[in-house]
Amino acid sequence: MLGIVIENVRFFSMPTARAIMGPWTIDGSVLDRVVVALDLAFGHQKFLALFTVLFGFGLAAQRARLVASDVLFLPFELRRIIWLGAIGLLHAFGLFFGDILFVFAGIGLMTLPLLGRSTRMRLTIGLLLILFSGMLVARAPAQRWLSQTAEPTALVVDEAREETTAPPPTTPTFDGSSPRATGPWIDVVRERAGFWRGSMSYAVRFYGWLLFGLVLLGTVLQERGFFRPDARPWRSRVAIGCLTVGLPLEVMHALPPEFRGAGAGAAAWWAFIHPLAAAAVALGYAGIITNLVERGSLPLARWFAAAGRMSLTAYLLESLLLAATFRWWGLGWFGEVGNASAVLIALAAYAIVLAACILWNRSFLLGPLEWIWRWFTYLQRPPLRRDPSPRTTDAMIDLRPRTSGPDDKETLDD
Repeated sequence: MLGIVIENVRFFSMPTARAIMGPWTIDGSVLDRVVVALDLAFGHQKFLALFTVLFGFGLAAQRARLVASDVLFLPFELRRIIWLGAIGLLHAFGLFFGDILFVFAGIGLMTLPLLGRSTRMRLTIGLLLILFSGMLVARAPAQRWLSQTAEPTALVVDEAREETTAPPPTTPTFDGSSPRATGPWIDVVRERAGFWRGSMSYAVRFYGWLLFGLVLLGTVLQERGFFRPDARPWRSRVAIGCLTVGLPLEVMHALPPEFRGAGAGAAAWWAFIHPLAAAAVALGYAGIITNLVERGSLPLARWFAAAGRMSLTAYLLESLLLAATFRWWGLGWFGEVGNASAVLIALAAYAIVLAACILWNRSFLLGPLEWIWRWFTYLQRPPLRRDPSPRTTDAMIDLRPRTSGPDDKETLDD
């Protein structure tokens, strides 16, 4: 959640064309360029990839619990995904055109038929999809390179994004003199719809395939017990191997063009390799962080876990705080800050979210949106307040059909 808010703040605080610029092409201070370079090397696409892997992990974990409870799992899964998509649409039209929840819902629907397949099949498909996503992103710069019409460029992010993303968001202005003016909120909805269509187009043509592959990879990791304590040896090997391969490539990707190449061929290469290397780094992060938590070596791990337990609420609260800071109806700071200042604002927003999650977890079992989401999914209202009695310390939900006879309770902590 910390990485997500740092990544998203650029698209809240500045026009999209500026937000996707590489570190050595932005018009800003040296500090701004360093911040963008560090983000490109260690953050860009990594935390989204990690978020996506954990979404796939959750899909597989829920399927395993439903199967173990001997119930029809498809109705539960479909309700869960449909409500996730509905929340994503509200998020996209209300706060942030770059919403990822609706995309996750679509990918979740495509993943469900594959959950019963072999892990080898899902692993193969997932890796091929990640490779395919790199090819899609590199297609445009590769075509320019092959046609020998491309001029040297200093962009270090995939060039296709400039051609496929929606127009940069701006502070809306409303002219009441127009005979067809219908009011500011109608104009805002239309603007959001245009941005959302551009975002969905980019998801379908480019990064959605990367996310689909990562979701499948997450389902494989769940079934292989990647996060179990007894998996530490092979988890460590996977993490170190992924970081050894991916991190040097990402660091090189963030260097000035004179060090990594500035021609059209170099642009095509980095556009292709970036999503692959970012996915590898994300897996490395997952393994290393898990090892640190198991050894008790990660400071403030319990505080971070508070946000993790209510990640849907935390994600939307982050968007609300950033929108209130940069949108016209809030402080109106859109376009007024550089990259370094934007990251500081993102850290402040995360601190507020984290404090709210810690306080909420002291009295409640679930985040407010998680509680509603689970209620709609299981068609039963789960307990919300913490009770000191041992019988109700967890959110208990009856997974069996109501006509099946005696209750068969299942503890759901996810």
